[in-house]
Amino acid sequence: WVERVRDAIDEHRFVLYSQPIVALTGGDASEELLLRMVGRDGEIVAPGSFLPVAEKFGLIVEIDRWVISQAAQRAAQSGRVIEVNVSAESIGDTRDLIGFIGRQLSDTGADPAHLIFEITETALMHDITRGEMFARALADFGCGVALDDFGTGFGSFTYLKKLPLTHLKIDIEFVRDLDRSPANRHVVRAIVSLARAFGLRTIAEGVEDEETLTHLRAEGVDFAQGFHIGRPKPTVAIE
Repeated sequence: WVERVRDAIDEHRFVLYSQPIVALTGGDASEELLLRMVGRDGEIVAPGSFLPVAEKFGLIVEIDRWVISQAAQRAAQSGRVIEVNVSAESIGDTRDLIGFIGRQLSDTGADPAHLIFEITETALMHDITRGEMFARALADFGCGVALDDFGTGFGSFTYLKKLPLTHLKIDIEFVRDLDRSPANRHVVRAIVSLARAFGLRTIAEGVEDEETLTHLRAEGVDFAQGFHIGRPKPTVAIE
């Protein structure tokens, strides 16, 4: 797998898929860019197959930078809000990555407010000091910062205090079965209330049916994402 990932980098066989994020309470729709690898035979390889290897063997930083450069170009050309994920390893390389992002914003002319960087709690646990430095640099640029998978870790409330966040992404664990799970509805309601207290916007992941969407609207969630909204599609034609 290490050799396959290295070859894919060298041969430019990574592609991005776009999944729409719709506004439920006002605001602009956006999209999240999701990474895929194209195999030698043209098959599309899901990230779960190659990202752990890329992270373990030091290849993910190069991949992250390619994704960020593509996101900046897409934001500049489309005028849409674009969300991208950043790995723990890239956050650990904070100073160089901040400079790289600044150059991408300058070179493409993208509006920083049209780029939202998603950081998971797992990534922050590697080094909260660097995570805070990275988030503050993004805020200084004018970019958005989303805490992904919110509610699944033990440090979530600490990060709310420490980081200049703009969005909370409600984990699919709490979005799933909203119409049948009073417990999940309580959690979503609590997250929305907490987000409002901190002046943050909420994004629900994993919306797979209209009933779930109805509950999210009722609870005041700001944005929704999932197969019911739209499945990920390639941003360019794959040959």
